[in-house]
Amino acid sequence: MDESNNKIGTRRVNYRRKKQIVFFTSLVVLPLFQFCIFYIYVNINSFILAFQEYSWKEGVLGLNVEFARFKNFSEAFGIMKAGGNMLLNSFWMFILSTVFGLTLALFFSYYIYKKNPCSGLFRVILFMPQIVSSVVFAVLYNALTSGVYSTIMTEIKGEYVLGLIDNPDTQFGTLLFYNLWIGFGVNVLMFCGSMSGIDESLVESAHLDGANLIQEFFHVTIPMIWPTFVSFFIVGVTGIFTNQMHLHTLFGDGAPSNLMTFGYYLYKEAGHAELISTGVHQNISVLSALGLILTAIVMPLTLGLRWALNKYGPSVD
Repeated sequence: MDESNNKIGTRRVNYRRKKQIVFFTSLVVLPLFQFCIFYIYVNINSFILAFQEYSWKEGVLGLNVEFARFKNFSEAFGIMKAGGNMLLNSFWMFILSTVFGLTLALFFSYYIYKKNPCSGLFRVILFMPQIVSSVVFAVLYNALTSGVYSTIMTEIKGEYVLGLIDNPDTQFGTLLFYNLWIGFGVNVLMFCGSMSGIDESLVESAHLDGANLIQEFFHVTIPMIWPTFVSFFIVGVTGIFTNQMHLHTLFGDGAPSNLMTFGYYLYKEAGHAELISTGVHQNISVLSALGLILTAIVMPLTLGLRWALNKYGPSVD
């Protein structure tokens, strides 16, 4: 009897185990399939394309695929050499959004975390750009800084005034402000979430030791949320050459050359890339080589900064 009961119990356990395996498999199979196609396959194919060159077959329909050695990399270095302005814009975008933006977000988050006057209102205002569609917000911002601003200033000055986003002298600053504002709310909310998880006993202990709000911020709050700050900073570093500064949303394919970044250039050229370049747009092989070069630059920089921030940053100990 006991042996029979044990067999029944074993069967039930095995049945439950099978159901769990089927359920787990149904959850992960689609994400794994997408990961294999859109990450592993795409990256392997990009690496292969960087060393390939295509040409038309003579007399028949089709393409010749040849080993290009480092020809594509040579052309990619030429793009980087000629794109000094894009590199500078990408760098300034990193400085503003990551270094300055994160620092400012920390102070705003601390203000909201301490429940100071109007903290709830600031939370809503800062998160508003994330509630509205980015395309809608870009259209509104474009209209305000172009037509609306131009109309108001023309009425005030009595002569025609270009919009902020149309004037070459103010275009870049207007674009930087938009990028800072559009991403500021997320940073603030994430930091607020991290700060809300700080143990109140630590804060009370600091106050009993005579710490003021500034000392609490630097010696209690910052060390406790440092992993969150490091994550945001590292994400910003990895996006130096991929951040397009919302140029395509604001200008489409017609962004002024003085505003272009590497992220926008890659995004625009990839959308029109050809196997065999006709001289209008870059071919896929050169863009793949350029992507590998930029990855080779960013990867050690990212890993080095992550190691340094974790090793020498403030510690909860």
